[in-house]
Amino acid sequence: MFIVVTIIIPIILGLIIPLFRFNDKSRSVYVILSSIFTSISILLLILFYGQESITFIKLTDVLSIGFKLDDLSKHFLLILLSLWPLATIYASEYMEMEDNRDTFFKYYLIAYGIAIGVAVSRNLITMYLFYELLTFLTLPLIMHKMDQKSLFAGKVYLVLSILGASLALMGIVIYVMQTHAIEFTSTGLIDRLNNVNNRLIYISYILCFIGFGVKAAIIPFTVWLPLCSVAPTPVSALLHAVAVVKAGVFAVIRVTYYSFGINILYGSKVSYIASCIAIATILYGSIMAVRDKHIKRRLAYSTASNLSYILFVVTLLTREGLAAGLTHMMFHAIIKINLFFAAGSMMIYGKSEYVSDVKGLSSKMPITSFSFLIASLALIGIPMTCGFVSKYEIITAAISSKSVISYIGIIAIVISSILTLIYLFSIVINIYVPDSKFDSSSIENVNESRTRIKIVLIIITFLIIYFGINSSGVLDFINCITKSL
Repeated sequence: MFIVVTIIIPIILGLIIPLFRFNDKSRSVYVILSSIFTSISILLLILFYGQESITFIKLTDVLSIGFKLDDLSKHFLLILLSLWPLATIYASEYMEMEDNRDTFFKYYLIAYGIAIGVAVSRNLITMYLFYELLTFLTLPLIMHKMDQKSLFAGKVYLVLSILGASLALMGIVIYVMQTHAIEFTSTGLIDRLNNVNNRLIYISYILCFIGFGVKAAIIPFTVWLPLCSVAPTPVSALLHAVAVVKAGVFAVIRVTYYSFGINILYGSKVSYIASCIAIATILYGSIMAVRDKHIKRRLAYSTASNLSYILFVVTLLTREGLAAGLTHMMFHAIIKINLFFAAGSMMIYGKSEYVSDVKGLSSKMPITSFSFLIASLALIGIPMTCGFVSKYEIITAAISSKSVISYIGIIAIVISSILTLIYLFSIVINIYVPDSKFDSSSIENVNESRTRIKIVLIIITFLIIYFGINSSGVLDFINCITKSL
């Protein structure tokens, strides 16, 4: 039952926030300690409860709500338990300038519990339930400011999420009708290959891929991600790095490898269609990032592109591809959360929303600027950063696949990496080497970020470099996940 307790803890801690009359300091202490306590409970779950499995509610002989801790769950949980407390520390400082902070942190903590639920879902029905709850629990965070832009972004997010949910639900219904099973297994459909209609199974898969892929911002649903950059930066960081988009990628991995399985999908037309969607999104996201001059929207398009790096290698349907995808899933989370945190700091303390606004900020905001620089180098894939490790794994996996689609994907990733250099270093150059027309008096009143934000930036920057130098432990753990397939 500890697996259920772990889900419930942050939900309860979030729900009771409005019952207290917190001042800013006490609220900050409460939400930080709540987030850390939740992460500790996740760590205890991973360390001491092994492969725990529980059926929580049995609906029919086939349908049930249940939870299971397996190696893939642990991978997602490690991302959550590491980055959510850091995001909460950042948010506790950042949100002091915003209204309705009790409401914000209530949903912020509840969303933590729901994300845990996605990670430890035992079957398709449970994952679908928590996946959709995540939509509705993050919607108030996106619409927090309640201005025209936030309301519009929230509406688009909700409409596209419901559309994706509908497609995924249709795919799940077809799958259950064909297989009479919903449980995730490392063999997928291998035990039932003689009892299913392959055509309907392929239709089911592409519906699930597109439906769950909406949260991963695949084409043509990419638009919601840059629109939602109007949300406060701590929300953007969770959307783009930790919870929502990673839940989309996680769900695609679950259904691909643990519901359908390599045996039935490998070499099929639907796997090529899925790969083509991912490749198109890689290029589209990178091109749009170059074109958009708003820093957070630029990073949002970048997220869409990098998520499809993961989807591309996952749809190669090889163990090497899954390992590479999981590596990038983890390291991209670390990189992108730092980029958003640094960008948010520059927006609040440097009054800089657009690329042209950040000129000369390095002299006033050295820690923030350095954090953005290191994260940029990592996303480009420069050696000695974790981004190089995951990109190397992706390229290696694609080469070993030896298919036409894998080579096309490699070309797309190379082009995307060049575009990444352009859209990130155009910001970095402005930060560190402003042009001759730059007037230093324009940043005279700019100050470095406040203490908690600086601490978070320093920690995550350290992680980017550390895993770039010593990633063997992460790679060994991920290889253990793929060995069971």
